[in-house]
Amino acid sequence: MEESGRIFLEFASLTAFWIMSLSLIFPLFRLFKGPTLPDRVVALDQIAFIIVGIIICDVFYTQNVMLLDVVLIVSLHLVFGSMIIARYLYKKQNEND
Repeated sequence: MEESGRIFLEFASLTAFWIMSLSLIFPLFRLFKGPTLPDRVVALDQIAFIIVGIIICDVFYTQNVMLLDVVLIVSLHLVFGSMIIARYLYKKQNEND
C-alpha cells in the first residue's frame, strides 16, 4: 500500500509542476505588457508565488526536505517585499495628489 501512495504522490506532484509551469505564461505576459506599475508588481508577486509552489512540488517529488527552508525564506521575502512596494506606491500616489 505504501508503494502505491508514493507513486500517486510522484504523479500528482509532476502534474501540479506542469500545471504551474504553464500558468507562468499569463503573469509573464502581464509583467511585460502591463499598463501600470501596480499591474507589474502584482504579476511579479504572482510569478514568485507560483515558483514557490513549483519548489514545493519538487519537495514532494524528490523528498528533499531541505528545500522547505528555501520555501520559507523566499515566502518571507515575498511578503515583506510586497509590503515595501505597496507602501512606496501609496506614498508616490499621495505625493501626486
